[in-house]
Parts: sequence; structure tokens; C-alpha cells
Amino acid sequence: MAKKETDDLMYNKILLAANLYYKNHFSQQEIAKRLNVSRPWVSKLLAKALELGIVKITIDSPLSGDSDLEETLQQKYNLQKVVVIDRDDTYKDYVAQAAANYFISVIKPNDTIAVGWGNAVSRFINELMPMQLPDTNVVPLAGSFGTTFETLPNYSALKLAERIQGNAGVLHAPAFCSSKEEYKALSQNENTQAVLSQAENADLVINGIGSFHSSFLTRHHILSDESIKELKQYDAVGDFALQFLSKDGNTINTELTKNLIKADVFKIADHARCVIAIAEGLEKTEIIHAVLSRHLVTAFFTDKETALSLL
Repeated sequence: MAKKETDDLMYNKILLAANLYYKNHFSQQEIAKRLNVSRPWVSKLLAKALELGIVKITIDSPLSGDSDLEETLQQKYNLQKVVVIDRDDTYKDYVAQAAANYFISVIKPNDTIAVGWGNAVSRFINELMPMQLPDTNVVPLAGSFGTTFETLPNYSALKLAERIQGNAGVLHAPAFCSSKEEYKALSQNENTQAVLSQAENADLVINGIGSFHSSFLTRHHILSDESIKELKQYDAVGDFALQFLSKDGNTINTELTKNLIKADVFKIADHARCVIAIAEGLEKTEIIHAVLSRHLVTAFFTDKETALSLL
């Protein structure tokens, strides 16, 4: 088992180096810095890519996606990057891996990264190769919720910062305030304002897209049945970093949404160089369409079935 894991890791490094070199036009020295290896080692990885037949005229990779679907979605939603994975593998998460590889190609020294939570973000971090970017800063997109580390946005920020050896900012506030008074006090707190300001002015953003059918918030009982019922009465179909939207992309305003400690995704969209969203599943079609229609995302990663449902 250990040998198989080592072989898989080596294959992934070869694949990543080939993508960065041949598709993203990185120099070998730039790749060496990103992967924290020597330049001669990068040369060996690229040579191995040729030897294994990964590199021919194009890169023969499951991460290369369905080009026709990608182009169609890119034009429909005016996106910078779309990857549609037409492959199902129990042992490899190609969608999250494609997003992680893209992140490596766009991150820069001194970047501030705002990160969300949930299954998609967790998968992304797991697929991300360890890097050394000590001058980067990682902050959460919202306050805390849930009862376990895995449900805390702060935890995602800490894990991503650990992965890239950057610095993590922590938000000392709940996402869902119990009253207007609590919201007012916390939103005026110096830590809250500082962290949310960093998130709203982030260079890169990574998040999933949640529907009420499969949302992290509903699965972990963070949203009560009463809250979900109220949101649905206002035509909400899901959220993007706690910004609830209707299927037409209209913002939803209820008593619940008035008392949320979160970054403003519309400010983020105006400022960020790149906003990466990872989302799959037919139950998410309406909320994905809403998020993409509002131009809250610049890079979208999904599977073929979900992509087809958006046409």
C-alpha cells in the first residue's frame, strides 16, 4: 500500500509539472519554486512525462477536461477558466485535483487567499501539493459554526495555510448571530473587521457552492428546518459563502441573513484576481447557475453531468 501511495504521488507530481510547463508556460525554475524541489529534479519530472507518454503533442491527462463543454460554459457565463471532468474514478478526485493544480498556477508570493468550508474545500486542500509560500496570508470567508473542527471556516484557513506554509488569520466570531445586538457588537469588533476586510480584498478565493439538498449547512444541522423553510419562502435555492440567492441570482434578505458575520462576496468579485468554485451534482444546478450568472466566480470546476445540466 505504501509503495502504491508513493507511486501515485510521483505520478501526480509528473502530471502537475507537465501541466505547468506545457500548458501554463512556467519556466523550470518557477516550477521548482512552486513544488519546492530543485530545477534538475523538474527536468527529470518532465523527461519522465515524455517517457510515460503523458506528453505527446498535448498533455494526455484526465484533468484536461471536455473542451467543447468548457468553451460553451466559459462563453455563457463569461468565465476565465472552466474545467469539466468527464471521468469517474473511485480512487482519484480529478475535479478537486484540477482545481488544486490551477490554484498552483495562479497563486503569487504575498497573495491573500480567502477560503470557504465544506466538502469541496476539504477535497481541494487534500489534493493540493505542499508548497512554500511563507509571505502569503489565508483568511476564512465567514465566522465559525458547527461543533467539530471540520465545520469551522477557521479550520479550512489553518489547513490551507499549513499546506502552502503561509500565515493564517482567524475570525473570533460566530457566523450566525443570535440577535441584532450580538451582530452589532461583533461586526464592530476590531478582529472581525480586520479579517473580513482581508477576505473582501483577497487576491484568490476558493469555495464550494451549496444547495439545500446537499449543503454542508443542512447536512451538519447548522441551519434549522425553520431557517431553511424561511429561506425557501423567499425563493432561496442555496448559497455561496453564506450569500443566499434565488435561482435567478437575486439576493435573499431575511431576519437570518441580516445577522451573518461573513465577507461580502460582491465586494470580493470586484476585487479578487481569481475566484475558484468547485461544485458537482444535479441538485446544485440552480444555485450554480445563480452564482455564475452573478459573475461571483472566475474559475469553475465540475463534472460532465453537472456541466450538461447548465446548458
